[in-house]
Amino acid sequence: MIEEQDEFDGLPYKPLPNCPLCKGCGFLHPRKHSGAIDYRHIVPCAQPGCYRDQAAAYKRGEIVAHSGVIGVKQTFETFNADVKGVRRSYKAAWDIAEGLGAFIWLIIFGGVGNGKTHLLNAIANRVMERGISLRLVMMADLLSELRMAIETNKTDFKMKELKEVPYLLIDELGLEYGTEWEKEKIEELLATRWANGRFTVVATNRDIEELPERLKSRFKDRHLSKCVLNEAGDYRITKNR
Repeated sequence: MIEEQDEFDGLPYKPLPNCPLCKGCGFLHPRKHSGAIDYRHIVPCAQPGCYRDQAAAYKRGEIVAHSGVIGVKQTFETFNADVKGVRRSYKAAWDIAEGLGAFIWLIIFGGVGNGKTHLLNAIANRVMERGISLRLVMMADLLSELRMAIETNKTDFKMKELKEVPYLLIDELGLEYGTEWEKEKIEELLATRWANGRFTVVATNRDIEELPERLKSRFKDRHLSKCVLNEAGDYRITKNR
């Protein structure tokens, strides 16, 4: 229906230029119950990866933010950048959220409870304010999504979504891949994002030297990446004291 089209107006997405259904238009004329084409109305193209799909993903991002999965109160304004040891990671997070730095990949590593997740949430909130789509996901949840996609035969579709989203933020990146298949999929995901110049931010409690060699080498590329140690202590201990 035409009302369905209005629902998707103004979203920062474009149809697939080579879409086999809409041929890159983004919208289609629906069919009537009789099977005849209804030229009076148009609907968003439902081909996987095309306009309806992208718009729905964007809307899910808004819902996620308001439901608290993305910390709506964890912004750059609420982050205490005066704490000793956080200035460099704060500056790097701000630059990549604004698209100001020369780097497109950022890894923030350091001890537990020192604000890394807050910075990821701050990046997510700022990127959404700029009207850009993103995914912020815990590493364990990301692996769970990929496993579930196997059962529904949607692994390729899920990987495509993760590979092409403009910003991908992964919290608690570790070495716990579980299976060789999971390891291959994560490396495939990150390798594709690297090759296509997609903004990618990860936070980890691991020392960067413990990461897989291919992943570590990308984050150490000084032309496209920034690797920042958050040297602050555990905020939770400070608050309890």
